[in-house]
Amino acid sequence: MTNEEICERLNPILANELAGAMMYLHYSFFIYGHARIPIVGWLRSQSSEGMTHATLVGDKITALGGTPVTHPSHGKFPTSFDSLDEMLRATLVLEKEVFEQYATLLRDLEDENLGMRVYLEQMLTEEIGHIEEIEKMLSPDTVH
Repeated sequence: MTNEEICERLNPILANELAGAMMYLHYSFFIYGHARIPIVGWLRSQSSEGMTHATLVGDKITALGGTPVTHPSHGKFPTSFDSLDEMLRATLVLEKEVFEQYATLLRDLEDENLGMRVYLEQMLTEEIGHIEEIEKMLSPDTVH
């Protein structure tokens, strides 16, 4: 896979990382009730992490000689919802989409592109953590 082809695959990931950062920030504005403080904190930390991921992807694109497209994926997440669970399900959908984009690119890379493979594996590890955390938050309230 050429650097140009890799950049073509990274730009949609960049758009989704930017959309994710905006989504988490947007959702943080709409939390009310007893759990507001920890949930808002978590959502805003996810927004910051999304910007970090977007920055890493953009830097990777330029390192490969490409041009990052810094327009987030518009319409990627619902802006109205009836419950926190509905909001979290929307975040889970986007997290899984980003995970699949990273995973597909990793599967398509040749073995000799070790640096890119390691980078993608690191990003996949972080995305798995996000997915698992959201899935736990959506699980019924129980103590294990």
